[in-house]
Amino acid sequence: MGIDCLEEKFQRYRERHPENMDRLRELAEETSDVQARVRELMDAITPELCSACIASCCKCMPVDGWFTESDYFLYRMLHEAPLHLRRHHADGRSCTFLGDTGCVLPGAMRSFPCVKVNCKMVAEALETNGRLAEFMKLYDEMSRLQEEVWPLLADCLSPTIMQAQQL
Repeated sequence: MGIDCLEEKFQRYRERHPENMDRLRELAEETSDVQARVRELMDAITPELCSACIASCCKCMPVDGWFTESDYFLYRMLHEAPLHLRRHHADGRSCTFLGDTGCVLPGAMRSFPCVKVNCKMVAEALETNGRLAEFMKLYDEMSRLQEEVWPLLADCLSPTIMQAQQL
């Protein structure tokens, strides 16, 4: 789903559900805190790993960010719409938020898939550094936060997100 569409959904949601905005902001702040801790773990290993990767995540998916409604709404509670941050890539495969030195989105507020999904090399590096258990604890915390957001957004979540909740 494109960022423009997500922004429209966010604006409609904000108008229809002002009663949820304080709780959504609290969840966004918690998410940002957890993601900042994840970023510390990743910053120690990903610059070297990702720059040498021939199939790096950010360069192999033609996406306007991996935002779902819940990711985007949390992002928007703390930041302006990232419309101006998008980059054009001639390869047609790179994430539109991939800049010359990596992701241009704030390190403490990216979409959950970008933060939670890691390749085997990242997992092995975390394990080698004795940090895999710490990452898994933060992963579980991010999952808990996602599950708290979903009921607040139930009337606007995509069918695929609703199906994921059933698993």
